[in-house]
Amino acid sequence: MLLYADAKEEVSVRWLNTKSESFHVSNGTKQGGVLSPYLFTRYIVDLITDVGLSNTGCRIGNMPTNIFAYADDIVLLTPSWYAMQALLKVLEKYCLA
Repeated sequence: MLLYADAKEEVSVRWLNTKSESFHVSNGTKQGGVLSPYLFTRYIVDLITDVGLSNTGCRIGNMPTNIFAYADDIVLLTPSWYAMQALLKVLEKYCLA
């Protein structure tokens, strides 16, 4: 039974006008893959919940609208630098756990 198939993919990195040598990648999800957004949000669901329940940030009606997350991007929304500092402390707690 075959449990793992090596894709033998090669990638390189382009930065400005410079391109690295190719190297092999054997695991992970591809950027732009259909599973990437789902896996990313599953990975950070606790952070999204903590920020959403913090009662800090912007609101639309009674709904907190202080974090947007999709694919590999996170946006924090606050009406002031003080509120942003509070959300960054929530993020810091999550990162240190």
